[in-house]
Amino acid sequence: MLVTINVPDDVSPAIIKHYVDELEEKLKQHKAPEHILSKWAKMVQRIESKSFDLGDYTQTFDQDRQEFRQSFEFKEYQ
Repeated sequence: MLVTINVPDDVSPAIIKHYVDELEEKLKQHKAPEHILSKWAKMVQRIESKSFDLGDYTQTFDQDRQEFRQSFEFKEYQ
């Protein structure tokens, strides 16, 4: 990312460089994670990481899930 900083003309270049270097170091310490997950991706991870024991309902649930995936489609609004 490129950032533009407006500095008064009467500030010495050495002082500007000092503060820019200091700011850069502080920002490196607080950098954002490289990969930020959406709320949906987090939900999928949470579901996949937990095991659910559906007992006798497992087969019915898998069938319902498969039918939903096959018939799901986005509608186009005009």
